[in-house]
Amino acid sequence: MLNFLKLKKERDKISKNLQYDDEGKAFFNISIKDKQEVLSPYFYDDKEVINVEFADMLSNVASTVPLKKDIHLSLHCDDIKDEDKLRYSKAIKNYYENKMLDAQIRLKNNTNMLLLTIVFAIIALAGLFVVNYFSVPWILTEVVDIVAWVFVWEVVDITFFQRTLIRYEYKRAKNLYKSKISY
Repeated sequence: MLNFLKLKKERDKISKNLQYDDEGKAFFNISIKDKQEVLSPYFYDDKEVINVEFADMLSNVASTVPLKKDIHLSLHCDDIKDEDKLRYSKAIKNYYENKMLDAQIRLKNNTNMLLLTIVFAIIALAGLFVVNYFSVPWILTEVVDIVAWVFVWEVVDITFFQRTLIRYEYKRAKNLYKSKISY
């Protein structure tokens, strides 16, 4: 319990150290030394995306922001043109849109796995009931008991741990996708 309170105190301290703009969005000044390093050299369907290193830096910055707060990114570069500003903004949006889509696909797959695991857990628990009802040898009872509880635990794991992490990744990507970008 004390560790939880200590963690909450540290998280509140980090949140208080954030800068906010006039609209109440978490504000970050980001300096770009070399504008050639922002965009990835690869693109698809005429959609540019940001470089992975730049994306990691943005994700790292955003990780300090509570999920309920919006983000404002202020990018600074010495020789940036208006057409580059539009390209950078679109590339950031494209990158995080892809991250959101990836999280949605993983969430759908996770849901399918959850439903399948629930079915197996119900079958295993029914099997446990049948084995106990007919008084079969204890070794078979133990095996069915272990199998049943493994599937039940897997349902708990998928529901409360895996899905929570995927939802968190989705919300973080959505915050960066929706972020206000200024120069």
